[in-house]
Amino acid sequence: MKLLTFLGAAEAYETTYVMPDDREHTAPFCGVALARFFPEAHIRVFVTPEARDKHWHRFSSLVEDYVADVEPVDIPGDRSAEQLWQIFDAVVGHVEREEQVIFDVTHGFRSVAFLSFLAAAYLRVVKDIELEAVFYGNFEARDRSVTPNRAPVIELTSFVGLLDWMVAADRFVRFGDAHDLAEQLRGVRPAFQQQQTDPALRADAKRLSQAASALDTVSLALRLIRPAEAMDASGKLQSQLVDAAQSLRTHARPFVPLAQAVADAYAPLSLSRDEQTRNPIALLARERRMVLWYLERRQYVQAMAVAREWIITWAMLHAGMTETLDRTSREEMERAFGGAIKESQVRSGAFSDIQLANGCNLNSLPKIADALRLYQQLGDTRNDLLHAGKRPGARESAVLEQTIRSLCSHLNELPLPGE
Repeated sequence: MKLLTFLGAAEAYETTYVMPDDREHTAPFCGVALARFFPEAHIRVFVTPEARDKHWHRFSSLVEDYVADVEPVDIPGDRSAEQLWQIFDAVVGHVEREEQVIFDVTHGFRSVAFLSFLAAAYLRVVKDIELEAVFYGNFEARDRSVTPNRAPVIELTSFVGLLDWMVAADRFVRFGDAHDLAEQLRGVRPAFQQQQTDPALRADAKRLSQAASALDTVSLALRLIRPAEAMDASGKLQSQLVDAAQSLRTHARPFVPLAQAVADAYAPLSLSRDEQTRNPIALLARERRMVLWYLERRQYVQAMAVAREWIITWAMLHAGMTETLDRTSREEMERAFGGAIKESQVRSGAFSDIQLANGCNLNSLPKIADALRLYQQLGDTRNDLLHAGKRPGARESAVLEQTIRSLCSHLNELPLPGE
């Protein structure tokens, strides 16, 4: 275990530092108290030149009573951006991969506390450290009515977790992926032992788990291009978030400001399974909105997959083929489209009457020429994507992105049945 502490040049006073678990130790530096409580730790003390001259000898002589390994690490005393980067590099450089780490930010100058939080979050990702705790001996809040004064040691570890929430929120906002938010919700559930003795906590844990599962279901369905499942799950998510509102306020405060944003982001996609069956035109409208949803979040493969299938569904509904998931019916419409496209290529865009099994003529569909042209272009572009550029004439990424956006925008030009 590594204990990282800082020494500033400010005056140090004998103080009784009281830990969150009520253990206490009297010393001029919080790091000494921590050395007593964590004797197995390897201590690295980050000191400025002035702090080394003023406090190092006193500090080292005190901690040597409790730990076997304590070393100073020189850091600059200036507070410019460059010096702060040097401090950051020093902290990161003195931590090994997968180490258990404790930060003590009591005695460093004020920017060090901020820097330590960033370093802790960075190390969790880059070096996969196990952050045991971040401690701050709150000297300003000390009890002055006794001698020596008593100062509470506050554990700030949970606030480092705010950065995890920020990363999860950023991933959701940019890509619509709520999986990381779901993991954060699972992480704040009351411990199993607590649930056994407290029915209220057990109920909180259940609601948080259900909200997390709902988030995961929506995200996975969208990533794996399951429009119907994603729409149904989006609707269920709305009610799960409402049910979990109080539990979120109690156990997941960083999520509370996000809850409405999450609900609003998925609301345009929401449509229950029953409503999808009863109202296939509403389903068609939601799928077209889903294509735009994907584009807004730069999920181009998913957008293209839904867009191309959307045109077949669009044509089926206009032709009176309401069983849009029936494989035989879809294949019939796909063959009709394929035949019309081939014929139009040799006849300057025209094609002869194509009768469907239900008697409808493909030529009777509104804007069918536009639909055929768009279907062909979507298919070619989708193949360009899925073949990973392994074919002659593969388009550059920037051109492909522009093409996808342009093609998908044309879906709005095809009228829905009844419009």
